[in-house]
Amino acid sequence: MSLNTQNPMSNNSFDLKEILNTYTAQIKWFALSVVVALLVAFMYIRYATPKFAVQTQIQILDDKTSGSELDVFQDLNMLGGRNSKVEDELQLIRSRSNFIRVVKELNLNTKIMVQGNIKETELYKNPPINLSFIAADSILNRANLDFFITISSSTTFGYTEEEDKPVKIFAFGKNIPTPIGDIVITPNVGVFESYKDKKIRVSVKPIEDVAQGYRTRIVVSNPYELSNIVNITLEDPIREKAVNILDALVRIYNGNAIEDKQIIADRTSNFIDERIANISSDLASVDQSAQDFKTEKGVTDIAAEANVNLNVGVANQQELANARNQLNMAASMQDLVQQQGGYEVLPTNIGLADPTIASTTDRYNTLVLERKRLLKSSNEKNPVIVNLDQQIAGLK
Repeated sequence: MSLNTQNPMSNNSFDLKEILNTYTAQIKWFALSVVVALLVAFMYIRYATPKFAVQTQIQILDDKTSGSELDVFQDLNMLGGRNSKVEDELQLIRSRSNFIRVVKELNLNTKIMVQGNIKETELYKNPPINLSFIAADSILNRANLDFFITISSSTTFGYTEEEDKPVKIFAFGKNIPTPIGDIVITPNVGVFESYKDKKIRVSVKPIEDVAQGYRTRIVVSNPYELSNIVNITLEDPIREKAVNILDALVRIYNGNAIEDKQIIADRTSNFIDERIANISSDLASVDQSAQDFKTEKGVTDIAAEANVNLNVGVANQQELANARNQLNMAASMQDLVQQQGGYEVLPTNIGLADPTIASTTDRYNTLVLERKRLLKSSNEKNPVIVNLDQQIAGLK
């Protein structure tokens, strides 16, 4: 018998040079891939539009004057669930009417942009031209128009409504007829010189569309359960613009809250004044009756007589007086609700002991004020308004 010995590595032997040649033959493609990747990265960094995340915070103040007994347990974290007060305020901040007011105040429906070789850039601060629209606000609020301007000299500019069409030459300060009415364009002295021969695009969009766009982009959140802190965040390529938008939104929200409280306070004050007048009349009648009784019976010290004869019934009389006062207040409130034909806020904190009435009145006033805000930019046939009307009628 003969043994055949063989190196076990011989079957697995490989030619390192051959393998290296396989890869080095494709090295040009590897190098090309690296160059292309670097070029794409450079182009992206050079021309991509960066966005700034701007955030602000507001604190929702609790109104402890008209809550139910359950509020005590919620404050002690004994009941689960989110803070319903904050949830309601989140919806108010996100309301369509607030964003429409922001767009109107900051003129966000009109953009002025300078065009470059690859991208265009919005000129938010110090644009080279100033725009004056002659048309009525009702027309401008629904306008949808883009037009292009090329500054020719210090006195004239080119105007066209189609990018690739020949321009018409106009003088600064003269009326330009457009589909949305005449427009007057004037140069922004000290700025427009640097934009000569550059193409500028002016975009005018419907206010409601722009407001809805920002309403979608702005994030309003309550990050922690049972917290009264609300975060409002917006990402935008222009940091200053984002700051101005959030500042305007918070200012409008605070203004609405102050206005709402003022309306309710005025309503409550008028109600209390009427009640004081009625009580004064009742007290005058009681005083006159006491005086008549004293004169008729010859009582010289009615207080002393009362102490002798009525000490046992003082507590009961006090309870009866309180009950009568509650009954009178409730009757006055009922009369006010029945006589109120339209959608008006109701007085609050008028002294009624039942917390259900107070909480229902607060909810009623919240819906009435929200209806009032929505009607500034809508009509009574809007499904949202119809739904609010049904809720208000149910609460009433």
